[in-house]
Amino acid sequence: MTITRRLVLALAGISAAALMTTPVFADQAADAARTASAAEMVDTASFKKEGPLKVGVSAGYLANSWVVFALQHMRWEASLHPEVQDLIVTDASFNPAKQVSDIEDLLRQDIDLLIYWPVDDASVEDVLKRAVEAGVPTVQAGGGFSVSEGTVANAYISQYKLGEMVARQLMEDIGGKGKIVAMLPIAGTTAAVEQLDALEAVLAEFPEVELLSVEYGDWNRAKAKQITENLLQRFPSITGVYSPAGQMSLGMAEAFDEAGRSAEVTFSPGDEYNGWLKWVAANGQGGAVTFPTRAGQVALQVGLEILKGNPVPRGTAVPSEYVASADIGSLVSPDAPDDWWASDLPDAFLPQQ
Repeated sequence: MTITRRLVLALAGISAAALMTTPVFADQAADAARTASAAEMVDTASFKKEGPLKVGVSAGYLANSWVVFALQHMRWEASLHPEVQDLIVTDASFNPAKQVSDIEDLLRQDIDLLIYWPVDDASVEDVLKRAVEAGVPTVQAGGGFSVSEGTVANAYISQYKLGEMVARQLMEDIGGKGKIVAMLPIAGTTAAVEQLDALEAVLAEFPEVELLSVEYGDWNRAKAKQITENLLQRFPSITGVYSPAGQMSLGMAEAFDEAGRSAEVTFSPGDEYNGWLKWVAANGQGGAVTFPTRAGQVALQVGLEILKGNPVPRGTAVPSEYVASADIGSLVSPDAPDDWWASDLPDAFLPQQ
């Protein structure tokens, strides 16, 4: 299952009462507990296998441009290892039951390694455990972190650290004063929960900043724009926008522009979504805090170490980095579509435009 606040507090030795009385500390401790869990070394000797190797990839969904780029990173890495004979990819199309069926089908094809990103962690927990018991190691590649018995290792991106970096940059850019709104991913997901935790922890240091509203745009540009149109009707003054996801940030920026209120607002950094990077380049604000698509590549690298029987960390962090708006030219691709991601993929492995 995805690591939960109750679990990480237990790992950190913090009681539920402490959570209620010291929320900022609890949030920071939860992230620290996960970091400590990620550093634990996993004995993988029982998974050692000689090539040729067959790798199964269970995608919870491929209808997402970040995922497409992460998969291409995986394919690039596979091309560098002649022992990888085959990379079999399935797409559950956001259907948890189908993902379980997909993994069962991959296991019937005698794969040596399973890399996955889930539609829902709980729904695949049992089938992942069965894979591990059958001698097939599993690596999560979607940026999340799982402590399930069915997950041997993770290539993860800390949503908390990313959210904290975004929040601190926004506070600096608005001078630690004003009224802000937050646009988060799908409600209840690790990304949404941890980004909000990080924002609230930072806001505790800035009493002159008021959080007007927290919204959930589901990583959807059009939905974020529609929500923002409603926010603009509700609030006559909005100083800043906290939105770590560039796709939603762009939809919000469009709403502010069409309402004639762009001059009043400062946007936080988003990620490497190219439409957002174009906006940053044109407007000279916001910047980016990266959510690296190379997490897919790192996941395969970790998986191949497991198949060598080498100990691996339970979690290999793929760190986020801040890129100021003045330096955004290093990331933006002016001639590529909005639905594109900054990456170091060779041309031969870039998705078809």
